[in-house]
Amino acid sequence: MEKDVYTPLSNLVREITIRTKQQADERLAELGLNAAQGRMIGYIYGHQEEGVIQKDLAEVFQRRGASISSMLRGLEEKGYIERVRPAGNERQKNLFVLEKGVRLIDEFNANFLAVEESLKAGLTPQEVETLIALLTKVRNHLL
Repeated sequence: MEKDVYTPLSNLVREITIRTKQQADERLAELGLNAAQGRMIGYIYGHQEEGVIQKDLAEVFQRRGASISSMLRGLEEKGYIERVRPAGNERQKNLFVLEKGVRLIDEFNANFLAVEESLKAGLTPQEVETLIALLTKVRNHLL
């Protein structure tokens, strides 16, 4: 077996990603939610004007209908979303984020901004600009 390869860039990116994800996951856990439910609330909120149904979520999140149904039930029981039958359609229910869910989204947006600020802490504006340019270049090369 070969000795571990030294990959400082990959290690740094992975460590930063893990730490920022842990912060978000900890806050979600305090609310009795998991990361998938957090992403789901955000997706519903961003697309509810177009009419989001459970089938849409199964496609977007590549999960089985039963799994989506279970997650939605948890979000509904906690008061983050509601399912509403449109007039004249007994088969499907449109999903909407309730006020409690909107507050959660606002809190997470504030947390994401705080994480962004902590990532930039200790860097000059020029260094931030350079870092963004370099990471963008790396990402574009990978696409």
